Amino acid sequence: MGMKTEIYRSALRDFDSMKTASDAKRRELKNRIFAENPRLFEIEKEINTSGADAALKTLTAGTPEKRAEIKRRLEERMAALSEEKESIYRELGITEEYFDSVYKCKKCKDSGFVDGKECTCFRQYLIQKAYGRSLLNEVSEDERFDTFDPGYYSKTETDRHGVTPYENMRMIFKTCLRFAERFGEEYKNLLIMGKTGLGKTFLCNSIARMVLDRGFTVIYISAGRLFKTLQDEQFNRNEDEEATQFYDDVLTADLLIIDDLGTEFSTTLVNAQFFNIINERMTNRRPTVVSTNLAPDRIKEQYSDRVLSRMTDGFEFLTLTGEDIRMIKRFKR
Repeated sequence: MGMKTEIYRSALRDFDSMKTASDAKRRELKNRIFAENPRLFEIEKEINTSGADAALKTLTAGTPEKRAEIKRRLEERMAALSEEKESIYRELGITEEYFDSVYKCKKCKDSGFVDGKECTCFRQYLIQKAYGRSLLNEVSEDERFDTFDPGYYSKTETDRHGVTPYENMRMIFKTCLRFAERFGEEYKNLLIMGKTGLGKTFLCNSIARMVLDRGFTVIYISAGRLFKTLQDEQFNRNEDEEATQFYDDVLTADLLIIDDLGTEFSTTLVNAQFFNIINERMTNRRPTVVSTNLAPDRIKEQYSDRVLSRMTDGFEFLTLTGEDIRMIKRFKR
């Protein structure tokens, strides 16, 4: 993922500082455990020095048989030390991974790189650093799948298919949860529709949190901000290096969530950009979630027939029903 040089360098410095701090915490944690269990310190010291000692003895050994014997004894000793170490760990109720709990990202151990490639945590950090606070940062921490409460949806009123808002929401909830749980394994796009206050943003936020926690990159942005940023970029073509950067990131993020489609100021350019985004991401099988107050016929009217046709081909349509939950919560207070 390309970024402005200064942003990229700044991110590298941030990760370097974070890793330095995390490594220090890990050493502190390990030193405390070893101080309370001196035998662990002795084992670790012997493991660290045995290899070098064996290598020196091997160099001075006269015959291949002697070198092989030195190697065999080293392997046996290392295995015995490792087993003793694991035995002490079991008594303490920990594993070696216990010391890695200090790292924010277990995959790269806060270095930002895995096998020489950018870790997803680093890529996500670049997105946040380049584009500021995302919608995800600004909503309540309580909006997660495990805080879902279907009790606000009616169990008595039914739609024309005889389904209550409660039953409908439970089905939609399961679809969204499966989408997040199997992200990266199953390819799918979601269009979440419904009037204001029915939980569209709650579902989008829950999806984003779980997908982020699973180590994927997410751009979660309102339709208004998305198209304004794209248009600002369009009219700043003199900045050649960054002329298409935001657009590229929108196309390549593991997951793109566009919230409140239809609330932005509609123009021919916006319509073309929206079609290009969903078409390009579908072509490359990069999942997209869109929430909107618009029904399909209104999407067709506002964005064109080809937009609706493309979404019909590749999106699962989910329609929320019921009464404004925010109003219900307000009256219950």
